[in-house]
Amino acid sequence: MPQPFGQARIPVAAIVDQKLVEDAGDGYRNAKLPRLREAWRIGLEAIDAEARNTHGCHFHELLPATQDKLIASTKKGELNRVEWRGMPPHLFLESRAMPDIVKAYYAHPTAWNEIGWGGPASPRGYVRMKANRRDRWEAAEAKPGYEAKAYKENKRVGL
Repeated sequence: MPQPFGQARIPVAAIVDQKLVEDAGDGYRNAKLPRLREAWRIGLEAIDAEARNTHGCHFHELLPATQDKLIASTKKGELNRVEWRGMPPHLFLESRAMPDIVKAYYAHPTAWNEIGWGGPASPRGYVRMKANRRDRWEAAEAKPGYEAKAYKENKRVGL
């Protein structure tokens, strides 16, 4: 997962791993996929096997562009190694891996800053609830042509 430049890395793998340790399912799953832990175990082993078979090294040793190509092949359903154990590769990617990774990434405050979200309302709550009004701690949006104005306004909140 690409990381924000110049900021602390978001520990996506650790957040997903914690979900697996807790066996914290989503309350639903595609019936063609095994349960949470088993889907991840099979999927990671199979993607690594695909990398070893095609490129002669583990997935994490591949260059990012090559990793992207392998993931694209997974999404297209072009992979069929026995390590998939009948689990549809594209479903693993679309219904398990990508949602878990994206949720882990955007559950982190560094990602909140990246998209300009001030975080959850609690404990202070949001005061100004009308359209186009911000609370004092919220950043101004840098709309095209008005970036300097937003920059000036945001200096007051330390952005």
